[in-house]
Amino acid sequence: MTQAIVNLTLPTVTDKIDDILAAYPLYEYRQIFAVPELRQKLTAYVLARLPVVYVTMDSGEAGGLKSPGHCYSSEQHDQINQLIHQGIDALLGRPEIWRHSSGPHLDEAEAIPSSWFG
Repeated sequence: MTQAIVNLTLPTVTDKIDDILAAYPLYEYRQIFAVPELRQKLTAYVLARLPVVYVTMDSGEAGGLKSPGHCYSSEQHDQINQLIHQGIDALLGRPEIWRHSSGPHLDEAEAIPSSWFG
């Protein structure tokens, strides 16, 4: 049998996006991200910030893979959830409310004028 390389991260992220949007408090967000282009941008936002997990399997088994999410720890699942919320905020132009408060705030950095441009 031939071997196939299977991306385990993509189905995990898309399942989590579906779950989060289904439980999102505002119905408008579900409608906005029902647009395939925006859904792809959200998926790309999250995938660009995660290490991707691949496995090799027999090509006949690859299509029957049910739940690849078990390859991630609970901390990694939390990170994926946080990245999805950050992506939603970033794509809608809202300030990131899901960010950890331990990092420097953008408000403080924006208050300092730059001398680069004269």
